[in-house]
Amino acid sequence: MGILSIKELLLTLFFKMGLAASLAALLARSATFRKVLYTEQRDSDEKVRLMLFFTPPLAAGVMLRLLGYQFTDLTLEGAFVLGLLGGRVPGVLGGAIVSLPAFFNHEWLSTPIAALAGLLGGMIRQSMPNTEAVWNLGPFTFIGGPRYLWRWARGRELERHWEMLALAGIVALELGSLALGAAVHGKWLFYLAAEGRWAMAAQVFASMIAVAAPIKIWNTIRVEANLEAHQQMLLRARMDALSNQINPHFLFNTLNTVSALVRTDPDMAREVVLKLSNILRRLLRQQENFVPCARSSISWTTIWTSRWRVPAATNWKSRRKLTSNRSTSSCPPWCCSLSWRTPSATAWRRNSKAASSPSARLSTTGGFESRSKITGWG
Repeated sequence: MGILSIKELLLTLFFKMGLAASLAALLARSATFRKVLYTEQRDSDEKVRLMLFFTPPLAAGVMLRLLGYQFTDLTLEGAFVLGLLGGRVPGVLGGAIVSLPAFFNHEWLSTPIAALAGLLGGMIRQSMPNTEAVWNLGPFTFIGGPRYLWRWARGRELERHWEMLALAGIVALELGSLALGAAVHGKWLFYLAAEGRWAMAAQVFASMIAVAAPIKIWNTIRVEANLEAHQQMLLRARMDALSNQINPHFLFNTLNTVSALVRTDPDMAREVVLKLSNILRRLLRQQENFVPCARSSISWTTIWTSRWRVPAATNWKSRRKLTSNRSTSSCPPWCCSLSWRTPSATAWRRNSKAASSPSARLSTTGGFESRSKITGWG
């Protein structure tokens, strides 16, 4: 193994950090990966799926390193991240699987070191009282390290920053790997040999970034998903409040109509009460804020209006318009405003001209509309 110059080392480490961030972004595009990754309590199947997402690209990187691309080897960092996010068992097994190409290339220490990295990451995760602290690890966490150690030594830092423990773990792993690789002269374990006193510090820094950058990327997506979920919860709460306001108005308006029909047409009043009971029963069974099809809501309202037999009405005209692109769209149940105007109402008795043409109108802003008009009122 040749000794790299400082320029070659920095270029290799730069590509290595970029590769780690790129792999994290590619994995985050999978909805299945995000679901498994953001699950705190995983069963055996979910742990296996998480391990299967990590091991193929990392093993491919090891094989590319054997072909001469040294920056593609992320065995140590990948095994540590897998253990930190998945636990001890996925970390150990995933690290051992990733290092198999190097092991078969007579790098006998690669598999034990990779398994140790996954085990250490899993132990750090297990030692955390709250595993949410893992997501606090970022590329610039190390900047606050000296201040935290100083305040903790003087007893001023009461809160423990567990992400510092993960940062210390990857630093210890990288230093141990470099020391062991130098001891065996790179025969049984791969490491980047470079000239210059700052070579070791640069490699430790690159390992920290290669671990922290993917976690930061995934945490950003996680925060955005949580914000979207909270917005959906807020929208659902608002829809519940709106439904609680609309339903009483619909009930009271219908009861007013029934009270007017009791004196003039008892049979029709009985039919209206039965229809009202069916509608209220359907509303009680409706648990979702949005019904799957707008056409079903319109058809249900059509049944209500088509069976409304108003006395002395000689002509009933009904016009319903529902665009094709809205026929299968979702809409809030009974979001439409249905108002009935009958000559028996007090407002209509005050205005005889308006009472000569009672009407019912059903409309929403979702792209569908239903209008009905009674003419020839005697």
